[in-house]
Formats: sequence, C-alpha cells, structure tokens
Amino acid sequence: MHLRAAAAADLPFLIEMLLEACNWDGTPWYDEARARGDDHAWRYLDGWPRGSDFGVVAEVDGSPAGAAWARCLTAERPGYGYIADDVPELTLGVSPAFRRRGVARGVLTEVIAQARAASYGKLSLSVDPDNPARKLYESLGFRKVGVVGTSDTMVLEL
Repeated sequence: MHLRAAAAADLPFLIEMLLEACNWDGTPWYDEARARGDDHAWRYLDGWPRGSDFGVVAEVDGSPAGAAWARCLTAERPGYGYIADDVPELTLGVSPAFRRRGVARGVLTEVIAQARAASYGKLSLSVDPDNPARKLYESLGFRKVGVVGTSDTMVLEL
C-alpha cells in the first residue's frame, strides 16, 4: 500500500469515498447528485482543497483504495461531527474491494500525523454507533463526546 497526500485532482475519488462513508452499511442513501445537493453532506468536499484542508489517499497496486481527509468547518456551517471552528473534522472511506486490508488504519494514521504536524489540538468525526469503523477509531484514541441525530461525535486529543 502506498500513501500519498490528497490533491485537487483526487476530488472525484474523494466523492466516491464520501459516498462510501455515507452508505457504510450498504444502503444506498447517497449518490453523487444527492451528496452535491445536500449542503450539509457537501460541506466535506465543497471547494476541495481549501487552504487548511489536508488528507491522504491510499493506493494498492496503483489503484486508489481509500482516503481520509479533514477540514475545519464553522459554527455557521458545521459538519455532523463539528466541535469547534479550529478542530478539523475527519472523513474516511475505503472502496469495498480493499476493505479488511489495513487501508482504513493506514489513511487514518497518516491523517492523524498530518493534523499533529499542523499543530491541531484535536480531530473530530461523526460515526453511526453500529458502524464497524467505530472500533478502529476507538483503537486509535477517539472518544465519544456527544450525539447528533443518530450518530456519535468522537474526538481525538492530539
């Protein structure tokens, strides 16, 4: 697996990964048109990349396999796991063909390193309590700090 920084040219793949994150249980809640039309969901990629955005793409045998990225959202336009304007919110997705192969842990570990290098104090995310990714987040130190709708907001102290 090769990890590299996410770039502007990765937007189409990041859209795919946003859809994987939104449709984590296999239920097709979102397609690209619905994600783009949902201001709340589209906040995670609108204008990608903005100056403070950072992320990573994993490639396996030259094919994009998964990605994680983070961006700071605002109280006026918060994300599902919003904590504060200066706390980047994480999004992570892995293509179904590459699951259970360490891709999620690889991209998440690298985004955490990027957040530390940028001197952020925390990372946040939103996850459904039944999503298996929750165990990965907990194993890397994320802790539940709240509930929004049906999802848990988790924070990692950096």
